[in-house]
Amino acid sequence: MNEAVSDAFGETLAEDAPDVSIVEALALLRRHYGVTGSARPLPGERDHNFHIETEGEGAFVLKVSHPAEEAGFTDFQNKALDHILTVDPSLPVPSVRKSLEGEAQFMVSVGGSPPRIVRLVTYLPGQLLSRSPTSAAQDRNLGIFLARLGRALRGFFHPAAGSDLLWDIRKVAKTRPMLAHITDAAHRVMVERVIDAFEEHAAPVIPGLRAQIVHNDMNSYNVVVDAARPEVVSGILDFGDMIHSPLICDLAIGAVYRWPAEGHPLAPAARFVAGYQSVQPLEIEELGILFHLIRARLALIANIASWQAERFPAKRDYVLRLITEVWTSLERLDGLSPADARRYFLDHSKPE
Repeated sequence: MNEAVSDAFGETLAEDAPDVSIVEALALLRRHYGVTGSARPLPGERDHNFHIETEGEGAFVLKVSHPAEEAGFTDFQNKALDHILTVDPSLPVPSVRKSLEGEAQFMVSVGGSPPRIVRLVTYLPGQLLSRSPTSAAQDRNLGIFLARLGRALRGFFHPAAGSDLLWDIRKVAKTRPMLAHITDAAHRVMVERVIDAFEEHAAPVIPGLRAQIVHNDMNSYNVVVDAARPEVVSGILDFGDMIHSPLICDLAIGAVYRWPAEGHPLAPAARFVAGYQSVQPLEIEELGILFHLIRARLALIANIASWQAERFPAKRDYVLRLITEVWTSLERLDGLSPADARRYFLDHSKPE
């Protein structure tokens, strides 16, 4: 691995975590939660997660963290979920199930590995957004949901919120060493151009924008919708990328996954932003850099996924699952000028 990449991105992404078997997961469940049932592995970037179906107590997700994960960061997630459910109990987010010892998390060695943090949270039923049909109503409802989530987190803080996180749009320039892992020369040049534009036009503005703790990862694999009515958002998952960041960065991430369809490439994103603004109006400076932030997130995905696919061949399909959409989006957005994009958002993302 490129030494600069290793130094920049820490152990939880630089080294793969030891496997956790279903048998080991069920043993943790019995011993520490007094719960029995079945376990099915779930995909994950850093942790080992299992969908647990219990006998009479509902469904859960058992989360076994990467050995390098810090206890303060998982505590951050636990307390954020508690805070959200206190402020807005109607928001469908996972809730933390405490162990028999009354702990929200604990450390244990699994299969001879170094001690790892274990947690149990409720499982949110529904269909993944990534497997659901899209619609204009869904675009808008997702924006409304993210704005409500942001409001619920508005009064919350935790010392781990300032962690140095790879998936932080503001630090996209730190992923430049990963450009070497993009094999297509035209794609590589396009991503570098996006990073250059971000550094010139967005980075100087960001420090003056309002910021708070945000979810930071409303991607199409972290949202569940009602299978019968896919325009209805039924939950958001995975708070592992939370960070203290400008609100507009959180919005830009969600907008990225409203993939361009026919027509204007920003149309689905603008509907998403309109839904968000019906709950949380944006400031002119925020809208002014939204286009750069959306493209920076796409560049971040392209760089990280290309690096991880080479670093962890066994996870290649998982880390590259969105790469076709990413390249298509980058290519379509490459034809827009920042001024035209800004004007489009101003004209088409007003709340109804």
